Amino acid sequence: MNKVKPTSFALALSDFLFQYLPNQKGLSQNTVNSYSDALSLFLTFCESELHLKRERLDVKDISRDMVEKFLDWLEHERQCGVATRNQRYAALSSFFKYLQYKNPGYVLLLQQIRTIPRKVDKRQTVQNLSVQAIQEILKAPDMNTKDGRRDFAILTLMYESAARVSEIAALRISDLRFDRNGTVLHLLGKGSKPRIVPLIGDVAAFMKRYLADEAVRRPCSGNDPLFCNRSKSPLTRAGIAYILEKYVQAVRLTAPDLIPKHVYPHILRHSRAMHWLEAGIDLQYIKDLLGHADLMTTEVYAQLNTEMKREILKKAHPQEVANDAPSWTEDKSLMEWLHGFC
Repeated sequence: MNKVKPTSFALALSDFLFQYLPNQKGLSQNTVNSYSDALSLFLTFCESELHLKRERLDVKDISRDMVEKFLDWLEHERQCGVATRNQRYAALSSFFKYLQYKNPGYVLLLQQIRTIPRKVDKRQTVQNLSVQAIQEILKAPDMNTKDGRRDFAILTLMYESAARVSEIAALRISDLRFDRNGTVLHLLGKGSKPRIVPLIGDVAAFMKRYLADEAVRRPCSGNDPLFCNRSKSPLTRAGIAYILEKYVQAVRLTAPDLIPKHVYPHILRHSRAMHWLEAGIDLQYIKDLLGHADLMTTEVYAQLNTEMKREILKKAHPQEVANDAPSWTEDKSLMEWLHGFC
């Protein structure tokens, strides 16, 4: 029985998932699984909708039109949301970028595929808190208590660094570094991707006092957790979410208009990104501070900022009044003059 010879697409796909992503890119197994799921769905689509057997699919069979149909299939047939659609496309796009180096003859085709725009979900908005709301939340902890000072440190650090709650929960003492050039926070993001966020002014000074305070009560060597619960165990993501919710509820009692209906830890990250943008920080720098792999991910904040400005302008713009001036198309001499150019 003749064996089917692996196609260049199959060989590239195998190398991408089992060698390139985990070994060269250093991505976590969860991230690799996410890429694998997206590519598996693409192969399923090729079989079920285009009747192309996955073992026979080759690079030459792929087109921009095929990928666009796949993305529409995800959205309409599998009922995936726009965010999931974009996530699957990002995985495919990464693979196609890798394919350019494996198959130089298909560079143009694959570049055409990678120029497919991400779909904007107008129904979804990224919630963020106002600067005043952040200030009120940070004023809520009781600074006369150990727990209050710890909670203030958590919330301040999460906002100032725009860190994910998982990144805050994973912090160790050695991740907060003080030197003559300034204080920096070392974060380990998605896919074990490290990034460094500078801490300035009062935040750095308070974190130094917080560590001195903690050192009196528990071990604070380099590998010890930065934030602990009362039993001196590392705080979990759920524990940090509980702490935020406690102070959000307190602010909601005194200033309900400042706090939206749903507040979650990631909203502090969104809020910091928006506030950086509003302060005039370049989008490329915000991308690096957030640890985004692709500028397209960061651009959602610029889009939101533009929409907010547009709404403000609409409210400030005077109501349109009826225009009694005759239409320029009714001016016969003008029209005759314009027709003279034809």
